[in-house]
Amino acid sequence: MRSPLYVTALASLTLSTATGQDFGPRQILSGNSGGARSVYAVDLDGDGDADVLSAGFNGKIAWFENQGGGVFGSLRIITQSADGALSVFAVDLDGDGDADVLSASWNDDKIAWYENQGGGSFGPQRVITTKTNGPRDVFAIDLDGDGDADVLSASYYDSKIAWFENLGGGAFGPQQVITESAAYAVSTFAIDLDGDGDADVLSASGGGTDKIAWYENQGGGVFGTQQVITTSVDGAEDVFAIDLDGDGDADVLSASRWDHKIAWHENQGGGVFGPQQMITTDARLAGAVFAIDLDGDGDADVLSTSRMDDTIDWYENQGGGVFGPQRLITDKTDEPMSIFATDLDGDGDADVLAASFDDNKIAWCENLMGSPACNIVFCDSDPDNRGDVTLSTCDCSAGSIFLSLSSSFSNQFTYPLVGLGTAAVSPTGVSQLCLSGSTIGRYSQDAGVISGWGTFSIDLLNAASAPGGGVPTIGGALCNGNTWRFQYWHRDGMDPSRFSKGIQGMIN
Repeated sequence: MRSPLYVTALASLTLSTATGQDFGPRQILSGNSGGARSVYAVDLDGDGDADVLSAGFNGKIAWFENQGGGVFGSLRIITQSADGALSVFAVDLDGDGDADVLSASWNDDKIAWYENQGGGSFGPQRVITTKTNGPRDVFAIDLDGDGDADVLSASYYDSKIAWFENLGGGAFGPQQVITESAAYAVSTFAIDLDGDGDADVLSASGGGTDKIAWYENQGGGVFGTQQVITTSVDGAEDVFAIDLDGDGDADVLSASRWDHKIAWHENQGGGVFGPQQMITTDARLAGAVFAIDLDGDGDADVLSTSRMDDTIDWYENQGGGVFGPQRLITDKTDEPMSIFATDLDGDGDADVLAASFDDNKIAWCENLMGSPACNIVFCDSDPDNRGDVTLSTCDCSAGSIFLSLSSSFSNQFTYPLVGLGTAAVSPTGVSQLCLSGSTIGRYSQDAGVISGWGTFSIDLLNAASAPGGGVPTIGGALCNGNTWRFQYWHRDGMDPSRFSKGIQGMIN
């Protein structure tokens, strides 16, 4: 039987790290996860909170129901037929509105999915492919622009990054190879990197030809050649992308084990990346990297695992891409392999979730630092900016984010607007449109003729854009960790048009 590349430290000296009461103690969901390798969290049973998914090398894909307030139910098996499972992910694959589950399993070369049949009940394993030789990672996002989530994989022995078109209704097309030059591919991710609105692909590959690379989505699921971001990674293990320096585009994060690095590369626009910038070289045998706002200041902080020191650590984003020292979350794990963060206890901040291989455990640590920046009024300087705007949450894992308008003008057809930039401009000379920059979108749904004291809401994650409206969608830009800003446009019945107050929140 083949085994994945992992290293167990027989002896280690834990490095001194900055620590404090940022996170609570480790809370164990399961100590029976059979070589726990991957973890993810999303609402699986439709009750609005984030449930936990795990993959174990013993072939088990399982989930834990979030019962509220950080209390979780017992392990519930989805399948035991993912032999050597290394990766798990969840997103709606069949278009019925709930999150289905994906797995990549090493020993049987499978990428497979499991239909969410409602209420946390899952169907049998449905194999997408066995043409991945040693699959290490699986992800899903719309790659061909048709509105459904396609499947992306990284496989180790055949050095492939490949994708599978979602044909609708849970059917998938054959393997389409993006590259066979990602030697010993270990990780893949997709997000818009060049600012053209579609999801480009990232890869991390090790085995002596270590590199972090990206592949331009040229439209319709056609990808360009490999573009190397860096080869200054010794034992590349993981890749992720999110806006780290506050300029609105997705920067690239990497973890590499032999040089113990967590590093990032600035997206300079148009798919051009700057040199490697070090966050730490003390993540000994670094295994995973992730980023999200942890301290509630509106920017994305960085998380990492150290498999030699058995620690999970975080690094504060101090603004403009400058990061603070390594800060310990826990040193009670035994070979942590995977991390994820989202609100698990319903208090509005991102808690940290991890899978650790040698102790077979899925566990989480409560964030004690407070809620992320959400529902901040950024535009209220003009008395004619009428209407209070609120976000129901800034957490995409809930499956819905409602943007609500109340206390507004009467008898108005009103459109919701979204943007990244902010500037006080007065195109009408009456009230201020406070959104600026290249990314401003308009949702197609309008409020109709609203009452001035009624409340109108749209679900941002399930609403369409107007033709040419350029609205960021679920699985795309809206959930990539940026601070988004919203206003309502009162477009009818008044001459000239007017705008509501503006609200902003970091959408994770």
